Amino acid sequence: MLIITYLSTLRDLKADPENEYLKLLSSTIKCLTVPEKYYQKVLRLAINKLGTDERALTRVVVTRAEVDLQRIAEEYKRRNNMPLDRAITEDTSRDYEKMLLALMGHGDAC
Repeated sequence: MLIITYLSTLRDLKADPENEYLKLLSSTIKCLTVPEKYYQKVLRLAINKLGTDERALTRVVVTRAEVDLQRIAEEYKRRNNMPLDRAITEDTSRDYEKMLLALMGHGDAC
């Protein structure tokens, strides 16, 4: 029942894609109901844009490291055909890269 209500609500929210309030509400619902999908999208957009969105990348990795970063990384790999740690390695460098990889659980990153 909850899934049907969720899908119905999302469909209604997509009816007016220009409405900023509805976009915010839609993002909130996605974040609360399927956080790994929401955060993988945030990471994908942060990594794939011209010039890394370091603020978004850092925010997700730091705030989700002890919560569900492994599930987010699995979802990222499933949706993007590339492991999250490899995407981070290809898009960042030096101490910033090491810090992100360490938060992902790569003990050898330091």
